[in-house]
Amino acid sequence: MGQELLNPPSVEGWHTGIEWINSGSLMKRINFVADMIGDTSRPGVKRIIDRLQAQGSLGPAELVDQCLDLVGPVKAGAASHQQLVEHASQRGEFRWGTA
Repeated sequence: MGQELLNPPSVEGWHTGIEWINSGSLMKRINFVADMIGDTSRPGVKRIIDRLQAQGSLGPAELVDQCLDLVGPVKAGAASHQQLVEHASQRGEFRWGTA
């Protein structure tokens, strides 16, 4: 997002608090992450997919738990976890297609 690690734009560093997070910057950051993690040509994303594929068929809750673990590990709150499982449940058990 244009920020070089360990190289802030000024001696102040990067803005934090309200200056860092507003509705516009929040959407920009969310879209940035969605674009990065949705790009299956990226080596890190490929490794995540390979590790998921090695798990074989997964139920919706297992799929969510494995994905959260592989991208973080990330601990989702109970309500968020339930929403993710419900979303994953719309398609039933996750099975890898044969190529």
